[in-house]
Amino acid sequence: MFLGVIMGFSFIIYSNMSSKGRDKSIIYLNLFLLFFILNNLQITLVDFNYLNLNYFERKLLIPFSVLIIPSFYTFVTYYLKAEKKIKSFVILSIVLFFIEIAIRIVFSFKYYQSENSFVIAKYSQIEEIVNLCYTLFLYFRVVNIFLCQAKLYESIASFDNMKWLKKFLVFGFLVLVFWIFAILFNLKEIFSPNIPVYYPLRISSTLIVSWVSYYGFFKYNLLTERIELRKVIIKSKIITFLQTKTDSDFIKIENYILEDKKYLNPLLSVSMISKNIDIPDRNVSNSIFMNTKRNFNDYINHFRIEEAKIILVHPNYSNYTINSIGLECGFYSKATFYRALYNKDNPSETIQVTDGRFDINLATLNR
Repeated sequence: MFLGVIMGFSFIIYSNMSSKGRDKSIIYLNLFLLFFILNNLQITLVDFNYLNLNYFERKLLIPFSVLIIPSFYTFVTYYLKAEKKIKSFVILSIVLFFIEIAIRIVFSFKYYQSENSFVIAKYSQIEEIVNLCYTLFLYFRVVNIFLCQAKLYESIASFDNMKWLKKFLVFGFLVLVFWIFAILFNLKEIFSPNIPVYYPLRISSTLIVSWVSYYGFFKYNLLTERIELRKVIIKSKIITFLQTKTDSDFIKIENYILEDKKYLNPLLSVSMISKNIDIPDRNVSNSIFMNTKRNFNDYINHFRIEEAKIILVHPNYSNYTINSIGLECGFYSKATFYRALYNKDNPSETIQVTDGRFDINLATLNR
């Protein structure tokens, strides 16, 4: 638990030092992580008696839990660039948080020195149930975004399939099940709930918050980089193989591939081209080889590499990650981009890539 706290704070510091640290999406991601950490930290310190608190203070800790899922929900809306289309619950969450703080202040005048107060114990239980219900409400709002409102993030889906977010929803559901179980198990234990029942909730929530924060930050960086790169790629012009070629099939093939830059589609295949230009698969492959002396994959990767070269020598994108450049140029993964960059016929002209930093052989770029 303490290791998770250290990792969480380290991540917050690191992300705030990055160029994206002030972006609203990252701000809410960090708030999600911060509230989760503070909530788990105070509970852990109390459970293991690291803090000397009286009965009132132990029962009514600061209600950070009411702010956790709202922060994540808001992060998702900004991540999907849909914050203007999806209802915000930021104000409602803040109001609920301060209402719970105000109740603590009011109760403190009468019950602060009380031991085993039924009023405080019962209120603590009710408040936890209310916070759970609010969390469930926002959780299912996020689920609804992915299941029923695909048009809200249609443009973002072309940059990120969001499998990591969908995995979080699955793992998050398990965390909520642990929370529901702990509450139900202790429903009759008003004065002294069984603390070990909450351990699966604490451990699983610590793991998931670290995981989603890591992926959320780096995926968001990748997303924003790809959006900026696409603006450059749409306007770019690349070298073609056509020139003086007279093969009618090849002309149709290359015109189709260059139209709307279809080579940027990582799923582009011989069969896809064949189906759309009404030329048999074998003829497509043979025509490409006869005119370019390359197989289909090398031929398509030629256009992708040409796109990458434009970005690699552009000073505005010197700090962009190799992953974002490769994916936006049509490669399925960073590994396939690396392999395509390697010139097996002349290794001395290969573009040298070191994880986001580029040592470019200009002879290769300008040939």
